Amino acid sequence: MRSLLAALLAVLVVLTAASPHVHRGVEGDHECPACIARGAEEAHSATPDLTPGISPVPAAAPVPVEAPPAGAPLGAIPGQSPPVNA
Repeated sequence: MRSLLAALLAVLVVLTAASPHVHRGVEGDHECPACIARGAEEAHSATPDLTPGISPVPAAAPVPVEAPPAGAPLGAIPGQSPPVNA
């Protein structure tokens, strides 16, 4: 009995889904879920994207490497002095 009832309900659902129906307005005179879903808008996020943009990072200019100072500075040794600008 249950299987007969289930089969009848399945046939009823298929027939009502496949039967043509008439629309009489912009939204129609009925609340057909298929028609409502067909006329719906695609979902989109109402929140704006606030992530920071990707900015290109400039390449760092290489810093010239100077040789470390060697020896004592001029004037530290007696008899040695910086040159005189004449």
